[in-house]
Amino acid sequence: MAAEVPMFQNNIKQANKLMRSAIPLMVKLDIPPTPYNYGIWYEYASNRSPKLNQVVDRALRRFGSLPAFVSQELFNEFLLPEEFQYAHRQDSTLKSLTTNLETDTTSISNELEKFNGTLRSAKAALKNANNVAQVEKLALFLEQGAFKANQAVENFSRSLLSAQEELATLRSELLDVKKNTELDAITLLANEKGFERSLFSLVPYAEDDLTLLLIDIDDLAEINQEYGKKVGTSLIRYIAKLLLGLLPENGSIARLKGGRFAMLLSETELSVASQLAEFIRNEVSIQKIRYKNTKVLLRQVTVSIGVATLFGDESPNELVERSQHYLLYAKRSGKNRIAHHE
Repeated sequence: MAAEVPMFQNNIKQANKLMRSAIPLMVKLDIPPTPYNYGIWYEYASNRSPKLNQVVDRALRRFGSLPAFVSQELFNEFLLPEEFQYAHRQDSTLKSLTTNLETDTTSISNELEKFNGTLRSAKAALKNANNVAQVEKLALFLEQGAFKANQAVENFSRSLLSAQEELATLRSELLDVKKNTELDAITLLANEKGFERSLFSLVPYAEDDLTLLLIDIDDLAEINQEYGKKVGTSLIRYIAKLLLGLLPENGSIARLKGGRFAMLLSETELSVASQLAEFIRNEVSIQKIRYKNTKVLLRQVTVSIGVATLFGDESPNELVERSQHYLLYAKRSGKNRIAHHE
């Protein structure tokens, strides 16, 4: 989890000084005055997070500015605990949990204070106790006080355990919510938003070894027309499962739209990625695919693949555009083939 927002840890004089440094930087680089950007550039000017500064510097070299998507990502990663990103959806649960814990904390505090009073009274009474009966009475008095205090502690322990379980469930739900916003409903792969997140997070750290494969099912529109859209949807799922099985450990895959998939390979040079693309192309072409409802054998299914490896300070959009260019070239060259920079 990231640390709490450092911006609020400074006194007013320090904060004003840092903002006077941050705002000219934002103006010079034409950074929009959004809350995300104010937070990022305030922290950047403070030089307290070398990693943030390094990522920002690299992003500026690649993009010329900070895209809104990148700004929000950096804010969430470096300045805000990730769990808060979707917390507004769980406000009622958190408020109820906080109220209950506050009540339980007050209750045990009161019980323990009573027990402290009992101990003080018993201590004073012991000074004047001069027979067994008085000592026995004091022992019973202390035993009753200890029993009540122990009950309060046990009740509070149960409340804390329950709160921990509820918070664990809440955290799991928050992670699911975040995941589902980047999940493709048909294939359960990452969707276009998930792909963008992966791409923008990898590019600042890549050193000419990030490769993108754009994989597109050939003639999907014709398959939909010939066999029906349900068959086309089933085919997309089948190809998604096949591609996932061929995905290297250093890769990620997403479905963009229609029959198009994006495979990102980190620390992978063009020659290696091209070999993988050719292997994928061949594997798809030799599949004997039957539609499970009718058992009808589909005509040969093929894919075309555009392969591009990051060049120098190339931006994510430029990498995608080059990969799209090679994909289009593969399509125009007859389909069922791969294309990349020679």
